[in-house]
Amino acid sequence: MLANKRAQFDDGSLERLFPILTSLKTLIKVVVITLVWLAILGGLLVISRFPNLAFASDDGTVTAITPSSVNELQQAEKLKITTRLAPVKAVSPQQQVDLYIQISTDTWFAGGSHISAFDVEDTVVLRRKKLANNYTERVDGKTWSVQEWQLTLYPQAIGVITVPKIAVTVNVADKPGSSVKGTLYTQPQHFTVLLPDERLANTNHYIAAPKVTFEQKMTPENGSELHIGDAITRTLTIKATDSSAMLFPDFPLAESEMLYGYRGPVESRDNHHRGDFSANKVYQQIYVVQQSGTVNLPELSLYWWNTKDEELTVLTAKALSWQVTHTPLSFVKAFWLYGLLLLVVLALTVKGGIWTIKRIQKQQCPVAILFVYSLITKQYARAEQYLYWRNSDKNKSVIYTHSLRLLGDSAQGLKKDVRGLQSQERAKDMLLNRWQQGFAQKNDKDRRTAKTRRFYLMFWRSIPNRSGR
Repeated sequence: MLANKRAQFDDGSLERLFPILTSLKTLIKVVVITLVWLAILGGLLVISRFPNLAFASDDGTVTAITPSSVNELQQAEKLKITTRLAPVKAVSPQQQVDLYIQISTDTWFAGGSHISAFDVEDTVVLRRKKLANNYTERVDGKTWSVQEWQLTLYPQAIGVITVPKIAVTVNVADKPGSSVKGTLYTQPQHFTVLLPDERLANTNHYIAAPKVTFEQKMTPENGSELHIGDAITRTLTIKATDSSAMLFPDFPLAESEMLYGYRGPVESRDNHHRGDFSANKVYQQIYVVQQSGTVNLPELSLYWWNTKDEELTVLTAKALSWQVTHTPLSFVKAFWLYGLLLLVVLALTVKGGIWTIKRIQKQQCPVAILFVYSLITKQYARAEQYLYWRNSDKNKSVIYTHSLRLLGDSAQGLKKDVRGLQSQERAKDMLLNRWQQGFAQKNDKDRRTAKTRRFYLMFWRSIPNRSGR
C-alpha cells in the first residue's frame, strides 16, 4: 500500500517536475494516427491502380473482380441506346427529317457523349445543336438519366434512304469515384422519299417546309427616273421553318445590253430555338445602267411545297422597270463618235461650199451649176447667157458679159409669137434663133421684167442640147 502511494507520488511528481513528458505522449499519439490514415489511403490508391485483382475464397477458388464494360452494362439493361425518325411517314425531297439518338442509364453520366461522323447517301446531314439534351425520366418506378441528340436530315433524291449504324462514345458512372467509357452502336434506320408533285420533277427552284416567305426590296424604287451610271440594287429575302439556308435556290442575273449586273454579298443563317429550326437567306443583285431607254428586270419565282398542308404554291418577285435618261456627260460619252463624224461632215460641207462659191464667182464650174446658182440668187441676166451656152456650142468659154442681153427689147414680141405657134418643135427652133440673134446684138438697156425673164427661162429648160446647130 505504501509502495503504491509512493509510485503514484513518484509519477505525479515526475510530470509536475517535467511537463514536457505530457507533450511527448500527445505528439506520439498524433504521429501514430497519421501514419495509420496514410497507410489506408495508400492502400486505396494502389488498389485503384490495379483494377484487375484476384482473391482466393475459402474453398481455394480464385474470383476475378473487374469493373463492368459498356457491353456488360448494356446486357444487364443498365445502359440503353435507341433511335427514332420523325416524321415516320413518307417525305418529299428536301423535307426535314429529324433523327433522335437517345442514351439512357440507371446511374448517371460521368461526361458528355460523342457522335462519330457518318454519311447518308443522297442526303444532307446537319448537326444543328452542338450539345445533347440532358434530362431524367422514371420508368417502372426507376429513374433514368438521359442524353438525347437531335440531327436533321434533308434527302435530295426519291427512293428508300438508309441511315447506317452510328458509333456513339459514352462515359457512364458505375459507382462513386469510377466510370466506364465505351462505344455504343445504333441500329440502321430507313425512310421513304416520294415526289409530291410532277411539277417539281424538272426544277430545283423549290423549298419543302411548313412555312416559307419570299420578299424583294428595290433601291431605288420601281418607276423612279434613272440616269446612265446609276446602280439598281435588288435584295431578295427567303425565310423558312424546318429547313436550311444551304438548300435555298439561287437566282441568275438578268441578261441585258442596257445593264451590267454582278452579285452582292449573300447572308445566310440557320437558327434553332427550343427545338424549332428556321433559316433565312438574303441575296443581292446589283445592276449598273449602261444605256438610256426603258430598263426591265424580269420576274423571279420559286416553288414552295407546304409540308404541313401538303400543297404546292408558287412564290414570285414581280417584274420591275425604270426609265433611264442621259446626263450631259453620259450623252457625250455615248455619242462622241457620232458627234465627231458630224463635225467632220459639217467641216467638209462648209469647206466644199466655200470652194464651190469661189469657183462660181470665177465662173469655173459647169454651166448647169452656174445656171442653178444664178436662179437661186435671182441673177436672171446671167441665167439667160448660161442657158444659151448650155444649148449652143458657139461659145466654149463660159464668161458672163454684163452688157450683153440676149433678148433685148424683143421679149414681149417673142412671147406673143410663141403663143401663136402650132408646134412645140417650131417654138423651140424659133426661140433658139431669137436667142442667137439677141446674143449677137449688144443691148445696154435691161428693160425686161422678172416675170418675162422667168417665162423665157422656163422654155429654155425644156429645150434639149442643140450642140449640133
